[in-house]
Order: sequence, then C-alpha cells, then structure tokens
Amino acid sequence: MRSRGTSPAGDDHDLTNPRGFRPLTIGPVAGGTVQVVRDKLLEWLRRYLPCEIAGTVGELGGAAVAYVLTGSTVAAAVTATVGASVGYYAAAYLTAMRWAYRARRDRTRVMRLVVANLIALRSVAIEFGPAELIDSLLVRPAAFYIGPQIFGNVVVGWIFGKLVSDVAFYVFAIFSYERFKGLLVRRPQAEEIDGEPVTTVTAA
Repeated sequence: MRSRGTSPAGDDHDLTNPRGFRPLTIGPVAGGTVQVVRDKLLEWLRRYLPCEIAGTVGELGGAAVAYVLTGSTVAAAVTATVGASVGYYAAAYLTAMRWAYRARRDRTRVMRLVVANLIALRSVAIEFGPAELIDSLLVRPAAFYIGPQIFGNVVVGWIFGKLVSDVAFYVFAIFSYERFKGLLVRRPQAEEIDGEPVTTVTAA
C-alpha cells in the first residue's frame, strides 16, 4: 500500500523515494533486531521455498534414477546436479516471468510476453548466476560424491551432500539478491492508490 507523503523527518522530499510515495505498513512499525531478522528470514523463505521444493524433486529423483540404472555414485552425483538445476531454475524463471508479465499492463499481449521473458532472464541470471557456477562446478558434485564415502551409506551421504551444497548456494544467492535487489523481479504487492487496490510488481 502506498500514500503520498513526506519523509519521516518531515522534509518535503524523501531522498530514498524521489517520486514522493512511501509504503504504508499494517500495524505497528517493526523495531528491534529480532523483528528485523524474522522479517528478512520470512522474505527469503517466501522467495526461495517453491524453487527449493522443485529443485529437491529433480535432484533426489535424478540421483535415484541414475543410481538404480548404473549403480555408480559418480553418475548419481552428476545427475543430481543437473536435476537440481533444471527443477530449481524452471520454477524461478516461470515465477519471475509471471510476475513481470503482470506488471506490464500497458503493453500488447505479445510485447508483454517478450518483455517479461527478457526481464525474467535478467533477474534469474543476476540473482543465481554466481551461486550456480560455484555450486554446480565445485560444491555440489564434490559433496554428493564424498558424502556416501564418509557415511558409508548412499542415502545418508546424499542428504549430507544436499545440506552442505544448499548452505553454500544460498550464501551467494542471498548476497546477490540483497546487493542487486533493484534489478530483480519481486513478488507482487497489493497497493492502494486513491482508495483503489492495485497490484504492482517490483522490477527495474
């Protein structure tokens, strides 16, 4: 929700919002480190959980199929990496494209689709590109290969590999998200202008 107004200090211009709009919050303004951390964790969870579910299905499903067919932990590790990427980025890309498409109501349907695809591609590349390179080329294959060797059990080793890989991946992905948030497609937010509800999508 937005309303026209001044900066919190009472100035006529809000340097963080040059168009003169400021967000309206529902309820009291959150304060304190605990609340800030909780809000940030919820923000990350809402953004990444659907992608994580899709990636997990592709990752463990691909690893299981490869291991049953070949009996090789190497093949399973490679297939797990590919399956995780396909599932994860399919979900991330389709979500970003849908949000970006909804934001371009002033264009024709064809142009909305073209622009939404381009913006979604840019958003996914910026947010996940560096994290994916490090994860896919180094961390995940090594973790899925070494895990079963450490624990002497394929399933336990895969779980270990996934946990280690995910921690490394999200450290880099969240850094990119926070650093380049203005260039990314984000979840639509319900806003109210002159008393009328409007759905907007944040995207540069």
